[in-house]
This record gives sequence, structure tokens and C-alpha cells, in this order.
Amino acid sequence: MPDNIKIIETNAKHALGKSGMAELDYAFNPYLGCFHGCRYCYAIDMSPAEAANNWGKVVFVRKNIIELLEHEARTYKKGIVGISTITDPYQSIEMKYRIVPEAIGILVKNGFYVTIQTKSPLILKDIKILEKYKKNIDVGITVTTINRKVSKILEPYAPDPFKRLNALKKLAETGIRTWLYLGPIANGVNDNIDDIDRIIEFCASTGTRIIYDSFQDFKGTVPYMAGTGYIKTGNEWWNSFRRAIEEACRRNNVICTSEEDEWKYEAQSRFRTLF
Repeated sequence: MPDNIKIIETNAKHALGKSGMAELDYAFNPYLGCFHGCRYCYAIDMSPAEAANNWGKVVFVRKNIIELLEHEARTYKKGIVGISTITDPYQSIEMKYRIVPEAIGILVKNGFYVTIQTKSPLILKDIKILEKYKKNIDVGITVTTINRKVSKILEPYAPDPFKRLNALKKLAETGIRTWLYLGPIANGVNDNIDDIDRIIEFCASTGTRIIYDSFQDFKGTVPYMAGTGYIKTGNEWWNSFRRAIEEACRRNNVICTSEEDEWKYEAQSRFRTLF
């Protein structure tokens, strides 16, 4: 966590928002802003100005969100809820507010399916509740790189990537459905294919599928990506690199889906059988 942080408690108008991701019906974001301070995060453009302008140092806590969720979970049409889509649900302040485990229980008991994405091994604090509801839950861990030096440049306050992989392994060992988000991959920064091969081999050993994606320029990310070594190029680099990823996944018998095709995978698979 960075120095001189600021936590702002605020009230939300809704707990469940319509998700912009095709594979999700709703998004549940207990926090706005994120203390991980990742330079590439698209959520910079979707956060309150004070958090966006001081990225990684200001986080808003939506303190009434559980009260709202209790009502909405009873009345909204059932569907798949992403926790979280514009913040990390297990950033450090979750240890103080403990919003996520309560939200999981409310959602599952009311017939929703829950998918969680995080960079934090703090998720292991909730492994018992995740195991209890594992028929209606999956968990994704984001790993951008296993190069610690690069990780500190791209995501300066995020947990160590190997601690994330260890958390993923422990979750998978309980029978919880797991996936790894590999990305965003930026040309000239974290596109070392040997490192990516090691990540894919790890996923093979834990039975974890992979969703991968390339870095996209967003208005808010431009100043933060400066100095990282990022090379802006056209589609040729990415088309070649994604073929290398998919070939490595085939060699290791790992299910591998690009972010842009993830909705197709979900539509065609029986990965989620709740509905």
C-alpha cells in the first residue's frame, strides 16, 4: 500500500450495476479506486476524479452497499455477478470492512452465480465460505507478469505475483473453480514468452484455465504507462503473440480463451450450471 493514503466513506445508490462485460449480468464493486495503483488499469477512467487523479492513493468505500444488496438480491432477475469489475475486492482495506464475504453469502443464497477477480492472496481469508458455495462460485487471479521487477513497475503496490499463484493453487486444491487472468500484456513490457510459458505450465499443474488479453490505451492510463517501456504498435505484434500463447496452452493441455472471446466460451460451455 502506498504512503499517504486516503479512505473516503460514501453511500452508493445501487449495489448491483449492469455489467459492460458480455459474460456478466451484473457488477458488484464495494470500492471505487484501488490501492494497488496498477498503471494499466482501465478503471482509472471509471473512478471518481479524486481517486483517478491520485491513482493508488485514494479509495472510496461504499459503506451502505450490503444494505442495498440485501434488497436488490431479493428483487433483481437472477444472473451472474462479477466481484469486482472496476476495483480489487480484496485490496488491503477489505480486511477492515469485510464487505465481500457477506456479499457472497447474500448473492448465492438468493440464486445468483458469483465470479470473483483479484490480485490479492487476502482472498484466502474467505476460503471457507468460497468452498461452502463452490457450486455457485468461480475465482480468477490476475497475474500480469512473474518478473518481480516488471511487476513493481506496472503494479507498484499489488501483492507479489508468486503469492498470487500460491493463492490460486490453494483455491484449486479445495475444488473451487479457478481461472487465471493473464494480462494485460503490453508490447515491450511484460511480453516475455518464457515467463508466460512458466505461468501456463503452472496453470496446467493446478487445472486452471486461462483468460488472456492485450493492453489497451485508455485516456486515464496514458500518463501512468509513461516510462514503462511500452511500445504502441498495430495488430501484427498482438496477432503473432497470441498465437504463441495459444500454442503454449495447447502443449500444456490448458484451456485458453482471449478476453474478447470469453463470452463465447461461457455461452458454449457448461462451466456454470446454475441457470
